[in-house]
Parts: sequence; C-alpha cells; structure tokens
Amino acid sequence: MDQKNFKEIIQFAIEKEIGTFNVYTMCNQIAKYSGAKELFSELAKEEEAHRNILENLSMEKVVQSKLDQIPDLRISDYLIEATCQPDISYAEILRVGMKNEEHSVKLYNDLKDSCKDEDLKKLFAYLAREEAKHKLKIEEIYDEEILK
Repeated sequence: MDQKNFKEIIQFAIEKEIGTFNVYTMCNQIAKYSGAKELFSELAKEEEAHRNILENLSMEKVVQSKLDQIPDLRISDYLIEATCQPDISYAEILRVGMKNEEHSVKLYNDLKDSCKDEDLKKLFAYLAREEAKHKLKIEEIYDEEILK
C-alpha cells in the first residue's frame, strides 16, 4: 500500500474519532446529572486518546503489530440504540458508547473483508481491533455495573 492511501485511511479514521468525540462532548453538555456528565467526559477523552494514537500511527507499526483477538461480550448485539437527552441514565450512556463502538468495529471489518490488498486488510484489522478494545471496555462496565 502506498503512503498516500495509508494517510487517507488514517485521516478517515481520525475524522470518525473526532465525530464520536463531538457526540460525547455534546451529550456531556446536555446531560443534567453530574455522573452522566462525568461519564461522557471520560468517553470523550478516550476518543481523543484514540485519535492521538492514529495521528502517530505508521504503516510499519501496523505491519509489526500483533493483532490479538479481542473478546466480544456481544452485549451490544442485544441492545437497542440510545440517544443523548438531558435526563439520560447511566445505562443509556453505556449503550450509546457500546453502539458507537459496535458500528465502528463493523465498518472496519466490512472494509477489511472487501479489499484484496493484504496491507490494507491488516490496516483495517488493526483499526477494528482498536475499536473492539474500546467496545469491550464499555461492555465490561455495563456487565459489572448494570447486568450484575
């Protein structure tokens, strides 16, 4: 894969991170409860950290990375979408996060499955894995604090 394609894909991924950051920031601003504000702020910081990783990513790092399988608790598979609203509950906030990450994982996996270039496949697999780690983190919180 040439450097131009790599940079275009990374820029696309960065824009997705910025979009999700903006959603969490907007939700933080409209949430009534301090706990909701705090959680949305934390999720926004996670997206910002992920964007920083992408901004410093090189194809060499992707090629050298070991793409371990990230467990999928599949909790989000059984939940309906939630939307940000002023009186959003803690469980709904987690649902918003899980569903955002679920969509990102699916997007990158679909892109990986649709291309023939092995370097591109590895890049999309890397991006899907990063999103899957974030999804897992939110699902574990949901499992421990909501489903317990």
